[in-house]
Amino acid sequence: MNKSTLARLLAMVMAMALVAAACGADDVIDDVADTVGDVAADGVDAVGDAAGDVADAAEDLVTDNDDEMSDDEMSDDEMSDDEMSDEEMSDDEMSDEDEMVDEEVAAGASGGTLIWAHEQEPPDMHLDDPNNNLSVTSWIRSALIEGLYGVDGSTSYYPELIDGEADVVSNDDGTVTFNYTLRDGLMWSDGTPVTAADVEYTMDINLEGCDFEAEESGCVYLRGDRTGYDLVTEYGATSDTEFSMTLTNFFAGWKGLLNEVYAAHAYGADATEVNANLPEWANADGVLPSSGPMVFDTWDRGVSMSMVRNDNYAGSVSPDAANNGVAYVDGVQINFVTDTDAQINALKAGEAHIVMTQPQLAFGERLSTDENFTVASSAGPVFEHWGLNLLNDHLADPLVREALAYGIDKTEVMAGLYTPLFGDNLPAEGLGGTYWMSNQPAYIDAQKVYEGKQSDAAKANLEAAGYSDSGDGIMEHPDRGRLTLRVGTTGGNALRELQQQIIQSQLAESGIEIIIDNVPGGAYFAERPFADEALAASASGGAEGDPTIWDITQFAWVGGPWPGGQSASYLGGNGNNPYGFNNADFDARAPECDATVDDAVRADCYNELNRYVTTLEIDSETGLFMIPLTQKPSYYGYLSSVLSGAGVAPDAQGAGPLANVVDFAFK
Repeated sequence: MNKSTLARLLAMVMAMALVAAACGADDVIDDVADTVGDVAADGVDAVGDAAGDVADAAEDLVTDNDDEMSDDEMSDDEMSDDEMSDEEMSDDEMSDEDEMVDEEVAAGASGGTLIWAHEQEPPDMHLDDPNNNLSVTSWIRSALIEGLYGVDGSTSYYPELIDGEADVVSNDDGTVTFNYTLRDGLMWSDGTPVTAADVEYTMDINLEGCDFEAEESGCVYLRGDRTGYDLVTEYGATSDTEFSMTLTNFFAGWKGLLNEVYAAHAYGADATEVNANLPEWANADGVLPSSGPMVFDTWDRGVSMSMVRNDNYAGSVSPDAANNGVAYVDGVQINFVTDTDAQINALKAGEAHIVMTQPQLAFGERLSTDENFTVASSAGPVFEHWGLNLLNDHLADPLVREALAYGIDKTEVMAGLYTPLFGDNLPAEGLGGTYWMSNQPAYIDAQKVYEGKQSDAAKANLEAAGYSDSGDGIMEHPDRGRLTLRVGTTGGNALRELQQQIIQSQLAESGIEIIIDNVPGGAYFAERPFADEALAASASGGAEGDPTIWDITQFAWVGGPWPGGQSASYLGGNGNNPYGFNNADFDARAPECDATVDDAVRADCYNELNRYVTTLEIDSETGLFMIPLTQKPSYYGYLSSVLSGAGVAPDAQGAGPLANVVDFAFK
């Protein structure tokens, strides 16, 4: 603020003090004196607060002394240019210095630390490592680093680091070239400019050592899925702000490539170093720099993780973001709270401010009706499922897998667990697809034939497979033994545990014994379906590793704007495929779908892929290993009694509650 403006403010404050003294308003004198002291001590940064205090004092005087000044003695229309507030001044009338101060006040006006209570803790921060790949890791990283494209609240891509949409060129030889131009003013948190060299470096890291024609790709960088990257034929920076990439053919998921850009000067000299630095988000010199609104700070494992504001942030261009400057809050703290009741208690006590987590009935009962809390959930590409291990002796038989599909009554699961939380936003019959969700136009329920309770059909299947009643209602096989299967999930998640118990009871009526085998929190994944030995078994068809670690898994896959990304969970030998599914026809068909230019034809193609994994129609031997239960919106809400603003939280991979962290502000 310039000197004349500050002088006018101080003069106004002192004048009010004199008026108050004349009227005997001793309390107001003290308040005004304090305000003067605040202005003198804090200077420009306190002007917003000081003006607010002055306005409040003036309002008190007007209220107490109606005869001295009426409310309409000076309206905005009567105010001279010199007296006009900055908010009402046109851009031409406002000095550059005033603009700068206003931006600083707006950016730092809120302060405080935003606290997010969450039940899962990342095993580390290397998201692409197949042993990690958790949504919470993706959600945390969304606040730290940005990519060429981001994901908004409609689950659509928007240009993030780039200045508008990429230029797409179809070449005469069938290849497709994508030309990108970076936005002006991009900077890493350590003050280094973000350039096209960083984009090229990120692609170098992803492709280092890769030979996609070889039996073993040889890629050094840990990544469970390289779909799309294996199509890259040429790439490079053509200037400080321009980058070009050519693929062998059109690829529907091209906007998801380079969804995070790494800093060439800090993340590691090669892929081996990057693999070593990402887990703890640090190199030998300290914390890795950020291009996003937050900078990694500390991690007290088992307790919390903290981030601080990136004051060099270039600003968000998300269509969801109201604030296009640096974040209002000073930082974010993530408290790892595995127990649902403990999460709710923390929110009610003001010890946490936001939650975005698996939906629980207790949230609906204790939070959704609380006037201090605002629910802002939205349904995205997230679905809950039972996944079957095809290497299990019982589940290797398609008749047994189909018996499970007949025996599970999704309508009962929906009525008991999801309809009370989400009403008719989700279909009462549950979900029958894994590529398109129930609220998308291309969705088809491929498992409608199994709808409702069909215990008799389940038993008929088992009998046809050679099973008979063991005497206690559970079926047994002369060679495979008693039909006992373990199902595991993230322990401590009350809704998931209730879901297990409902389905356990349902399947008992079909002669299938279910044993619940959970591991607390996010540790479940690394100890069960995504354990190294389990993934080795899945990739090798059981020739390597240990195929007996798990039988049935219950969790949610989180997708993004491109549904073809789900194929990574089913491709033979892929690090994201724990199910043991290896179908050469599926592996060939998936990239054909991705290369289909026509939207309607491509949508049908993804529905075809879905039938491979959710039915026995196409693959009668190894199909039907996926039993999707329901589209599953995360439960997202915030403590509106203390927050004056909250960010939109896209329920998708690469987004989440911190995707628009710039908008959170305290009252």
